[in-house]
Amino acid sequence: MARRRAAKKKSSSSSALVLTVGAAVFVLAVIVGIVMFRAGEKPQAGSDIPLDILAANASQLSNNNYALDGTVIDRFPRGESELIAFLYKDASGREYIIPVCVSAEARNGLNINRDQQYRIEFRVKDINPKVRGVCVATSIQPK
Repeated sequence: MARRRAAKKKSSSSSALVLTVGAAVFVLAVIVGIVMFRAGEKPQAGSDIPLDILAANASQLSNNNYALDGTVIDRFPRGESELIAFLYKDASGREYIIPVCVSAEARNGLNINRDQQYRIEFRVKDINPKVRGVCVATSIQPK
């Protein structure tokens, strides 16, 4: 009888150790899976637009005119006007994507194409107290 109890006790302690190790491996695998899944996720659309810079300085930028050379990377036509995503690289090589509203008047008959370079002149406007720092083109010319 003593041998049976000793064997049973030894086998139950081995089973507990196997279950504990198995549970630890399972938890570790789940954590690694979650980390790898999140690393593969793409950032939300538009997260590369530095709107925080424009919003933080809207009161200083508003009612000022600017001119930049860059590339139109996307267009969103809306009737006679359109919103363009304008890629600008500063002297250090840092890239900014600036949303600019282009009216038919500012376009002056020009057909705006993606992946083409333009010189754009725009004015930063406050539309209302809650919508500030909107870039509105005054002219756009191909480079």
